[in-house]
Amino acid sequence: MSLVSDAFEIDDIDSFAVARELLLKEGILAGSSTGTLLGVALRYCREQKSRKRVVTFVCDTGNKYLSKMFNDFWMAEQGFVTRPTQGDLSDLISHRAEKGEVITVGPNDTLLTAFKRMRSGDVSQVPVVNGEGRAVGIIDESDLLVKVHHNPAHFNDSVKSAMTDRLETLSPSANISDLLGVFDRGRVAIVMEGTRFLGLITRVDLLAYLRLHMPK
Repeated sequence: MSLVSDAFEIDDIDSFAVARELLLKEGILAGSSTGTLLGVALRYCREQKSRKRVVTFVCDTGNKYLSKMFNDFWMAEQGFVTRPTQGDLSDLISHRAEKGEVITVGPNDTLLTAFKRMRSGDVSQVPVVNGEGRAVGIIDESDLLVKVHHNPAHFNDSVKSAMTDRLETLSPSANISDLLGVFDRGRVAIVMEGTRFLGLITRVDLLAYLRLHMPK
């Protein structure tokens, strides 16, 4: 009869990190249970003073984790990975324009293009960005519906024909009360550094930020 001689505890952060590294380095799409087993095996190996043969298992698939553990935005929102902070309002931006994370449309794109990007990105609004990378408007589901509900052929119209160009912009140096004022007016905040578009802040972004900063 074999006996257990050692026991290890591994938290979700380490489990997820190991599973993501396994995919990155070995091309194996495994789940969090595999991350736990492999993480423990690695920890055991690092404690050994002599070479040993160690066996572990890839016991589950990562298919059901694609929108969570393998989604960088979900990982950041849940506090499992951290991003460099600036100490200002830009820390609340979950999808950052300079990293190509923001779903946008151009003013000359069609309304159908805007609709498809909203659906694929599971968002209800997208900023309208011109060729110079400057935010010139925003379009949401209501704007689309007003334009096309009488005649679906208007899906072929340009985004600029339906977008809102009265933008609620804030600089990174603005404070939370400024942000709440934007939300009270029923808008999302567009964060601009001069003429440079940094990203959007929604109510969900603010709630996610506050949750991560709850007292332990």
